[in-house]
Amino acid sequence: MILKERDSVENEDDFLKVLEISYKKHYNLLYNYGLKFINDSKQVEDFIQNIFVKLCRRGNLHNIDDLRIYLLRAMRNTVYDHYTSRHDTFSIDNIAFSLTDDEESFRNFFAKDDKEMRQCQSLLKAINALPTQQKQILYLFYIKGLSHKEIGEILDILPQSSMNSVSKTIRRLQKELREE
Repeated sequence: MILKERDSVENEDDFLKVLEISYKKHYNLLYNYGLKFINDSKQVEDFIQNIFVKLCRRGNLHNIDDLRIYLLRAMRNTVYDHYTSRHDTFSIDNIAFSLTDDEESFRNFFAKDDKEMRQCQSLLKAINALPTQQKQILYLFYIKGLSHKEIGEILDILPQSSMNSVSKTIRRLQKELREE
């Protein structure tokens, strides 16, 4: 029996099955998102485990409208908690969020010739020079295909702020790439 994540769960066995399905379904998304913050695959795997342990302890999925959004926000908060536990004063804006030149989604936009590969590298360099939140918004919008409403829920901003950020960031990137 396959349950949708938002369906009501009658008993503990069904709940655990839903968590197992959700874990398998969202693992790669969480793993890749976590690696954008912290370049330690074992730590990211631990974060994912901890997120699902907390969900298991919670005992239900009530009041979770979209589990994917809930999990992405939980990953972001887990990374933030990890960093704040190691520093006396820390802002989430200080956490690095980087896209690498081996990012599959970016490579798919460009052909294999040298000119387009240089353009790809220039674009990634310009993106990685952006403030953390702008990089996250671009990643979530263009790479993960999330809506501005979903991005707003993950980053705790208004959907309009996400839309404005994308527009402003695209203009900034276009300007920087024209200047090269």
